[in-house]
Amino acid sequence: MWHGIIVLCCMWSAFLLHETLQQEINIGAFFYDNELELEKEFLAVVNSINGPEAEQTLRFNPLIKRLKPEDGSVMLQEYACDLIDNGVAAIFGPSSQSASDIVALVANNSGIPHIEFDVADEEYMEEKPNHQMTLNMYPSLLILSKAYADIIHNFGWRKFTIVYDADDPRASARLQDLLQLREVHSDVVRVRKFQRGDDFRVMWKSIKGERRVVLDCVPDMLVELLNSSSEFGLTGQFNHIFLTNLETYNDHLEDLTADNETFAVNITAARMLLNPAPPPHAQLYGYVTQRDNVVSENNEPPRTILHDLLYDGLQLFVQAWRNASYFYPDRMMVPRMNCESAAAGGRVWQMGRYLTRLMKGTSGVGNTNFRTSHLQFDEDGQRINFNIEIYDPTDNIGVAVWDTRGQITLLDVEMKVQKKIVYRVATRIGPPYFSRNETAMELNLTGNAIYQGYAVDLIDAIAKEVGFEYVFVPVADQQYGKQDKDTKQWNGIIGEIINNDAHMGICDLTITQARRTAVDFTVPFMQLGVSILAYKSPPKEKKLHAFLEPFGGSVWVWILISVFAMSFLKVIIARIAKAEWENPHPCNRDPDTLENQWHLHNTFWLTVASIMTAGCDILPRSPQVRLFEATWWIFAIIIANSYTANLAAFLTSSKMEGSITDLKSLSSQKAVKFGTIYGGSTYNLLAESNETVYRLAFNLMNNDDPSAYTKDNDEGVERVLTSMGDYMFLMETTTLEYNREQHCDLRSVGEKFGEKHYAIAVPFGAEYRSNLSVAILRLSEQGELYNLKQKWWKNSNFTCMEEPDPDATPDMNFEELRGIFYTLYVGILIAFIIGIIEFAVYVGQVALDERLTYKQALVKELRFVLCVWNNKKPIVSGTPSPSLAASTPRPSMQKSLEPTPKSSRRIVLGRSSEEMRELPPPSQRGSHSRSRSREQEARV
Repeated sequence: MWHGIIVLCCMWSAFLLHETLQQEINIGAFFYDNELELEKEFLAVVNSINGPEAEQTLRFNPLIKRLKPEDGSVMLQEYACDLIDNGVAAIFGPSSQSASDIVALVANNSGIPHIEFDVADEEYMEEKPNHQMTLNMYPSLLILSKAYADIIHNFGWRKFTIVYDADDPRASARLQDLLQLREVHSDVVRVRKFQRGDDFRVMWKSIKGERRVVLDCVPDMLVELLNSSSEFGLTGQFNHIFLTNLETYNDHLEDLTADNETFAVNITAARMLLNPAPPPHAQLYGYVTQRDNVVSENNEPPRTILHDLLYDGLQLFVQAWRNASYFYPDRMMVPRMNCESAAAGGRVWQMGRYLTRLMKGTSGVGNTNFRTSHLQFDEDGQRINFNIEIYDPTDNIGVAVWDTRGQITLLDVEMKVQKKIVYRVATRIGPPYFSRNETAMELNLTGNAIYQGYAVDLIDAIAKEVGFEYVFVPVADQQYGKQDKDTKQWNGIIGEIINNDAHMGICDLTITQARRTAVDFTVPFMQLGVSILAYKSPPKEKKLHAFLEPFGGSVWVWILISVFAMSFLKVIIARIAKAEWENPHPCNRDPDTLENQWHLHNTFWLTVASIMTAGCDILPRSPQVRLFEATWWIFAIIIANSYTANLAAFLTSSKMEGSITDLKSLSSQKAVKFGTIYGGSTYNLLAESNETVYRLAFNLMNNDDPSAYTKDNDEGVERVLTSMGDYMFLMETTTLEYNREQHCDLRSVGEKFGEKHYAIAVPFGAEYRSNLSVAILRLSEQGELYNLKQKWWKNSNFTCMEEPDPDATPDMNFEELRGIFYTLYVGILIAFIIGIIEFAVYVGQVALDERLTYKQALVKELRFVLCVWNNKKPIVSGTPSPSLAASTPRPSMQKSLEPTPKSSRRIVLGRSSEEMRELPPPSQRGSHSRSRSREQEARV
């Protein structure tokens, strides 16, 4: 008997031990009829957690309630209460198909943890106390909205359109950060809505030409939406579509890109970042997967984000249960609750609240047990920490990762192989940047060979650096790119790029703020400014009397009057001055007459010599005449210095083209008209500036009639040449320099203003933009950009004369001074004429005195004149001295000749009265004269 009792005790102990070691916990879950795959996932995960039956110490038993779409909150409450009555330790679900939160309320009243794995509406403040037991594994919509805004900002989109499903009640919350941008920038952020069953083409047509689209739609509508947008150019190569649905990768977008050249849009999508290793029970990721460059196919239905979130929810609950069992092993028992008593304020499961706190405090950072990384919740049970992977859904390749700090980290991945593309380069004809090669056209060449210019060589050099093929496409309207105010459409090169008709645009295309809202630009390849192009007037021929221009005609008249008046007045004041009368023969102590040296030809000579600062050998003696002469000298000094100071400026006035030296002086006058290209970058610079000078210039150009604007630079240059100084043109300095090299009649006025840059225009988001920029920088460092400019700007056929430095002192040439030379020549000619006449009269007198023929006397005198080395001339008896006869008054001369024999007459020149007093007496002079006369006769 004791043996039987012992056996029974052992069996009972074994049973109790088995029950203790193998604890069974019920887990409830809700699934709809169309969520069979999620139900399979739930069961598979539970079985995976339980493990082999022989090793089970803790067994989780799934209890599943299946729902129908028509089931309401009453049916959900009954199912939830049934699960609680069956002693479940947690309830999972239902999905977002349920519009009621009754399950969360029932769980909150009974203290049973409630775990959601699908998107849910944001809770209001008054709802939070009723959802204390609920955790949602799906990312918070508020943080998800912030993630999308950060990604768009990282893309650099400044203009885009948001497209979402109007029937999705959570779309506005998911996109609220982007929608707020529309309230601030409604002109660059547009919103379009659609509904299932609509004709999507109507919506796409309303945003035709848009390059950036944020598309939020359910996965099963994506392919249809993208197909309907193709005919409106939204799937072109340079368009970019960002997909916000976290399950977009399941829509097999490779079917759209395969063998479809028109579908070249850049698609980027977002999904939750998963741990690389899939769970052991899980199927492969999607229909087609790629692992280690090996493509595998799977016929099983694809996994969705809900599968992974359901997996993480189960793992989170099991982890919390095991942790709680470790600390409170005796209290972690299957709850025995009654739904009705709990709703009536009865007893709740306290350990359920403890489990909920453990799950809310869990951090899944670096935990490989979870499929989604960085698992973390706030106190309300909302998931606040997760990572978003930005990837290419057509190739299923991740490119970047977003985290909740707002940082986006690029991934090091191999980019997909691009199709070989021949890039279309939009440009406009306009030398030196782009023009047709006439020689190549005569040889019937085709393609890029028929074009030449700076842009052609630059694109060719960049293509060699980067490695691509290209073809030039000149725009039909020859415009750079201007937006129509009414239609909001762009023309020219910018319009070609926007309409996907060109991959890039190059010419003398300026970077402006308006153009940057439509296209993107590379780094500049040329820096410049704006300057004034003017006509270089040919230098005017100076008049013969140019040296007289420092003074006006009236001044010269008054100077001549002053010279004559002073000469006559000097004669009068000298005649009334006693000291000016002197003895003509100082040796004669008792002269019969006195002479006054101030007759008209002496006064004229002194007056003119004074004003010419030449000096004179005769000077006044009396105080009044000296004062009179000093006053004239003061006047002469001022006149001479004034003339000298103004002479250089008047002789070099040909270098002055007028008073226009810059834009300010150009705007302050009305004689010379000026303009620029209508709608060009210079036009916009003046129109949009708040600077006074710019606004004044812009208003003057607008008020001109006929219009001061031109359609291009060539028309502006032609207008400057034909106007011959009456019109000036505002243009970029680089183009101005080129036209100056081609036309020597053009010049630049003033310094450049308004710094600008030329660059290559590309569509927004073009992947090759950075490669083009790097190539441009490399060419600049190698000096190729400078060499290209020298090649196309310098004219090798002819060279214009360099303009003189306006700050340097100019050299005066003969044309400017020839009047002075002519005056010298005329003065010399008149002097020689007078001398020749006097010489002819003198020769006649010699012929008469020496009884020679006029010819003999002329030959004799000419021989003596030509003997320039002989400075002594003999006096022949009876030959009067012309100088003596001309300078000595007749009465005095007759008296002085009476006591002197004719044989002893001689000419005394250049001796003063003091020297004459020192001469010997007349008797001695007579003997000396006779002896010297005999010697001279002997020599003759």
